[in-house]
Amino acid sequence: MMNHLSLKSLAFYGVAIGSVALLFKVVTAYGEANLKAPPAIAGNYRFDPKSLPECLESDVLVLTIEQSGVYLSGNLRSGSSEGREKTAEEKPYLFGKWETQGLNLSGAVPNLAGCSDSTATGQNSSVKMRGIVEQESLKGKISLTDKAAATDFTAQREAAVQPQKQEH
Repeated sequence: MMNHLSLKSLAFYGVAIGSVALLFKVVTAYGEANLKAPPAIAGNYRFDPKSLPECLESDVLVLTIEQSGVYLSGNLRSGSSEGREKTAEEKPYLFGKWETQGLNLSGAVPNLAGCSDSTATGQNSSVKMRGIVEQESLKGKISLTDKAAATDFTAQREAAVQPQKQEH
């Protein structure tokens, strides 16, 4: 009968298992030291009307951000968000990414009341935003058309409304 456990086989398997364990340890140490999750910034942000472009100064503007890792999507809508729930059909119009220096969102937003470029022609407003989240506020620059200069803005995060639990 042949001896199945030779010294060469044991040495080979020992080196293979040791190499995998060492590689796992190195990758884990690198990940813990260098890979950090982006901050959770999803939520509703209500803009201070005084910090908006002239065409929106008299309106309430709310930015809703949804987050999946570093990828962001959202909606910018005018009007009060109280009593308004997001529906499944409501699709995001703004898309962007979280980067180390902050967020970038851009897209074409329909129905921004007050901006003559979008309401007079019935077209969407082209929106570009760059901002930094500091605690419960979002500060940055927004431009509502491709030709317009960016305007500084400040928006405050709205408190999340917890749905009421119904007892059966």
